[in-house]
Amino acid sequence: MLATTTRSITDELAELRAAAAELHDLGRIVELLGWDQETMMPAKGIGWRGQQQSTLSGIVHERLTSPRLGERLGSLAEAAADERSPLSDADRGLIREVKRARDRAVKLPTRLVKELAEATTQAVATWQRARAESSWTSFQPDLTRVIELKREVAEAVGYAGEPYDALLDEYEPGATAAGLSEMFGRLRADTVALLEKIRLSGRPVDRSVLEREYPLDRQWQFGETVLGWMGFDFEAGRQDRSAHLFCAAIGPGDVRLTTRLSERDLGQALFGSMHEGGHGLYEQGIGEAVQRTPIGQGISLGVHESQSRLWENCVGRGRPFWQFALPKLTELFPRQLAGVGVAAFWRAVNRVEPSLIRVEAEEVTYNLHILLRFEIERRLFSREVDVADLPRLWNETMASTLGVEPPNDREGVLQDIHWGFGLVGYFPTYTLGNLYAAQLWAAIGRELPERDAAIARGELRPILGWLRERIHRHGGTYLAADLIERATGEPPNPRYLTEYLTAKYGQVYGF
Repeated sequence: MLATTTRSITDELAELRAAAAELHDLGRIVELLGWDQETMMPAKGIGWRGQQQSTLSGIVHERLTSPRLGERLGSLAEAAADERSPLSDADRGLIREVKRARDRAVKLPTRLVKELAEATTQAVATWQRARAESSWTSFQPDLTRVIELKREVAEAVGYAGEPYDALLDEYEPGATAAGLSEMFGRLRADTVALLEKIRLSGRPVDRSVLEREYPLDRQWQFGETVLGWMGFDFEAGRQDRSAHLFCAAIGPGDVRLTTRLSERDLGQALFGSMHEGGHGLYEQGIGEAVQRTPIGQGISLGVHESQSRLWENCVGRGRPFWQFALPKLTELFPRQLAGVGVAAFWRAVNRVEPSLIRVEAEEVTYNLHILLRFEIERRLFSREVDVADLPRLWNETMASTLGVEPPNDREGVLQDIHWGFGLVGYFPTYTLGNLYAAQLWAAIGRELPERDAAIARGELRPILGWLRERIHRHGGTYLAADLIERATGEPPNPRYLTEYLTAKYGQVYGF
């Protein structure tokens, strides 16, 4: 009897894997079309692309909501709950994630899925034009449509607390607005206290070394060199330019990064490349056991962001990195960097100053940008405010939170592409990524006591090896909190971020 049951589970699991592989492939095709739209697609292709995305989204939705898949998941979910069943952790993770996706999808009519895909494709193209022209009125109608559809999604999916929870759960399973609000409130208080110490330190940081004229071709060369040091495999990936930085993962052997360059901001392209490179390394490191399945990717956006922030900030803005990298950079820019020492350069890349643009913000104020967006999104979905109110609300909140006010919509409410894509509930995962990254960095330091000395010699592969073993290879096998606990020995703990920032910026500013 047990043998028959085992064979049945094996057969059903094989059928689930086949269905999951097809869903994965369709999702990666959608990802590829999105990458093409951001980097290569002619402007007149937008209407066709919207229809293509709509068609593919409809097919994915129909496959995911098929009765046959539901039947397979029903029996497999029972087996997964039985500790005596011969299922591996990866099998259980696969069953859990396909069931979670299906449970969400069956609540959404195909009509809504297709309308949202077409609306967001159009909204992204409109955002690109509106941002270039700093024209909120150009973007408002498209965004209004997207938000209306996302409100439909929230109501269809359902929620226990507030509508925003239904959207947040898509990107960070299990998270709630109320829970994040409590955590973010503590972080805000810690950040404000740290900013006050920096203000009173009496040791201003000069950033002008980063604002000299740096030819773009050599910036590009250095960025790709650094990606190579990190371990990014260019035979399994590439880097291109786009207005919005992102990483598109078509598969572990095809990971595409984008960055943007500024001739008078040396840090923009470099740290953008390191950030997206962290995402790319995660995708290239997905283990064979979970590839081509819904768990063949990061389990949550917070965990994914932890990888990008760890490489960008913990490594790239660390003093040991510049002990090795600055001489190499000076070879490319001898005139601009003549006489610049490691300490001065390291302090320059870590200057703290409230700014308008999230992606250009340093570590201390970055999370305040996220809290601003989190609060606006919650109010938008509780219907306290509407889309038409966003420019005013944005400017007021920037002034009260960061002490700066945008001079135009391009540097204000239009600076992020996320809402055009319909990515509501996405922003909080950036701060969760910072929290996870600080905890992972502390664990790496404990287990690799020569970490900083190795970085100063240009040896970054031990860090990648640790992340490969503890995070990357598992993909989405374990939920975020479980994965962080397995990697570090304790559940997610926000104190590590406060301790990391306080220690680092105490050195930068001498307190």
